[in-house]
Amino acid sequence: MRKSPGQSINHGASPRQGHEQGREQGRESTRQRLLEAAGMVFAEHGYDRATGKEICERAGANPAAINYHFGGKDKLYAAALHEAHRRFLTAEDLRAALPPGTPPAERVGIIIRDLLSNLLTTDPSAWQLKLMTQEMMRPTPFLDELVRAEIVPKSMFLRGAVAELLGQPDSHPAVQLSCMNIISMCLTQYLNREIFRRVFPGLALSADGLELLTAHTLSFVTGGLRQVAATLPGAALPQENQ
Repeated sequence: MRKSPGQSINHGASPRQGHEQGREQGRESTRQRLLEAAGMVFAEHGYDRATGKEICERAGANPAAINYHFGGKDKLYAAALHEAHRRFLTAEDLRAALPPGTPPAERVGIIIRDLLSNLLTTDPSAWQLKLMTQEMMRPTPFLDELVRAEIVPKSMFLRGAVAELLGQPDSHPAVQLSCMNIISMCLTQYLNREIFRRVFPGLALSADGLELLTAHTLSFVTGGLRQVAATLPGAALPQENQ
């Protein structure tokens, strides 16, 4: 076949294959628009008051799109929660930041820095943080699956490091309480930062102050873990002069 000037011959896909690829890309585009719009609407109104009509209007999709792509409002909300948590931090991010052989105390520091960095440098108006905060404050029936699929796997990186430092299995109450307190410290700096900014106006509770916040939080956590370790046999936490 002779090609006319400016025309290229597609030797890869047949017209039928090209059509199917186009349809698939269109479906994925609609799905992503729905997910983005749903995240914003759920974050603004909560699960109960959000409507499929508003979500579809924002996404520029027809009213049947939620059922077609997600199987209903419930599953769309669950998908938005999972997307919010993955945008904040993924297990792959943590695994890449914690290569094998990294000492446990260093792993704890890296995790704290990543948590604070993501919490304090993300735009506060971003729907993913607003939605996660809302779910923490007013849990829905969808929280259990989010915890199982997203939160527990990521928490195991911190639990493993703390367990190694304390010389205990990750199921030990001292390990679990320590992890709970570490995560709570980081979350509190985000959830209460507008209050803290007014109480302590000299502190930079943003990307500008990230290094100081990380160093101080890690120092505080290490001191606490050292005290916990003193009550337990076999702890591997470094001594003060190390």
